[in-house]
Amino acid sequence: MRVAIARSIFSTLLLTALLRGETNRLAQAVQKAGDYYRQGKHQEAEKSAAEAIAILESSRPVDDNFDDAASLNDLGALLYARGDTVGAEQLFQRARADYEALAGPDDTRLASVLYNLAGVSVEQGRYAQAEPLYRTSLEIREKSFGAAHPLAAEARNDIGFLYLQQGKYKEAEGWLEKAFRDWESATGFEAYAAVALNNLALLNRLQGRFDKAESLYKQAAAVEEKAFGAEHPELATTRMSLGALYQAWGKNGQAIEAYKQALALLEKTVGAQDPLAIEARGKLSALEAVKGRR
Repeated sequence: MRVAIARSIFSTLLLTALLRGETNRLAQAVQKAGDYYRQGKHQEAEKSAAEAIAILESSRPVDDNFDDAASLNDLGALLYARGDTVGAEQLFQRARADYEALAGPDDTRLASVLYNLAGVSVEQGRYAQAEPLYRTSLEIREKSFGAAHPLAAEARNDIGFLYLQQGKYKEAEGWLEKAFRDWESATGFEAYAAVALNNLALLNRLQGRFDKAESLYKQAAAVEEKAFGAEHPELATTRMSLGALYQAWGKNGQAIEAYKQALALLEKTVGAQDPLAIEARGKLSALEAVKGRR
């Protein structure tokens, strides 16, 4: 969930900055954060995001208005991307109240806030609260943009993932497949299509359909490489998922190779002490230890 918000927030923040005429410090910080994120340079992106947060906090209007609500949502999304779900939720709730008061229940900006709030609820395991938020966000987006719009697909994908996490596999599959089809057919949304592919691969893996899951993971990796390049940490995440698949499948040799590839890419792009790199190293060590005892 957090990744989806992180991908979209930097462009939103940049637009906010430009609309306010803040073409210097804020726009530059947001632009740098977005560039670093796309390049997989997470530490640099973190510093620029923190700078953007500080600038936004100091420049927020005093009176409630649309700029104020946008700033609250932007700040919440940055906090969310950095892992502060409690602080993010507080800001999202304030933005929600502002948009509901200023624009009413059918505003597309409110739909984005509801989507973000749903993501926080999922992160905290509050699935019953997340689903109506996602569905309301989807309804607003479909009404405003059409049922096949990429933003509608975004909400649809996360509803599918929500069902997946609850073990409602049949329901999840329909939502995820529709999201994939809509993203795949929308120009410029290839990376988002890879998100749906990864979710569909996990769905198949959990149901023991290993051949299908493998095919979907490989398809997702190909889409990611085309969208981001061959040396982006997003690819490492998919390779980690492939490793977990092979491990569940009993193909430990292929699992070791997948984890090795993921670890090498993570160490090169985000550093050896990144949490995902540490996780990959641990999984690799455990599998190699098992192999050595045989």
